[in-house]
Amino acid sequence: MSVFRASTAAALVALVTAPAFAAEVPSDPVERCKGLLTIAPADSPMHNAQVGSVESFGDSGCKFTDVKMTEPADKVAAGEAPTTVAIAELTIDKLDFAKAYDSKPSPTMTAQAKGISIDNPQVKAVLGEDPFNVAIDYRLDEGSKQFSLNQFELSGDSLGQLSLDGALDGVNSADPAAAADPSQLLGTASLRKIKLHFENKGIIDKVIAFATAQGEDPKTAIEQGKSQAVLGMAALSAIGVPEAAVKSLMAFAQDFPAPKGPLTISMDPSAPVPLAQFATIKPGDAKSMDLVKSLNVAVTYN
Repeated sequence: MSVFRASTAAALVALVTAPAFAAEVPSDPVERCKGLLTIAPADSPMHNAQVGSVESFGDSGCKFTDVKMTEPADKVAAGEAPTTVAIAELTIDKLDFAKAYDSKPSPTMTAQAKGISIDNPQVKAVLGEDPFNVAIDYRLDEGSKQFSLNQFELSGDSLGQLSLDGALDGVNSADPAAAADPSQLLGTASLRKIKLHFENKGIIDKVIAFATAQGEDPKTAIEQGKSQAVLGMAALSAIGVPEAAVKSLMAFAQDFPAPKGPLTISMDPSAPVPLAQFATIKPGDAKSMDLVKSLNVAVTYN
């Protein structure tokens, strides 16, 4: 499966990521929104995408309706039909147009894609036929180098909800190495907080059905995973994860693939923790246990 097919959230980012060359920002609010489509790189799914309407939105943003992106012919595998991604409504706000037009990512963005549908059999096998939504809201303070992910969410009536939010210190977007490889940002970053929330309304069943159709045996894998969960939970206890959190995780694991309610996992360190320190955690090690305790790990499962 190509990158075009694998990522729908990428459609949000692709709209405002670096164009192929620097361009002048139109003074007219609507024209500058239209310009985002034409300056996107040729291999971007948003390059010259078809849209029903374009208008300015919010303080510094755009609203697109009836967006349609078709996979470029040279990206389509032999014998397969091109994938089409349709979005009923795409809104973007808090966008730094000057940077977007000058080959630089916007330090802030709030975006929502509503009514997403992907015309691809493999994607439909996992996500189903019903439209779904994606939302993202982030801010990078270039002075303090603090990155805040206020919202990253995938949701749908027949899927459920998967959301992530958090904050990192030490994110330097001006680092040339990070410009070439964004993963380099993590080498100097520290975790300030993070929260993952998952609510199942059908996504698990769809993933199991897809895996079965691919000739795999997910049910056996799940049962094996449950038996191994006991060892996994013991390992978490050995590195200092609170017992209440371990019990909640164990309950979720035993109920899987039919969880009784939403699962929320969070870490709220007493002080920012360098991400590099996570690789040094060892079961039973006193320093490791102190580090894990400082993370204030919490798990709720209802």
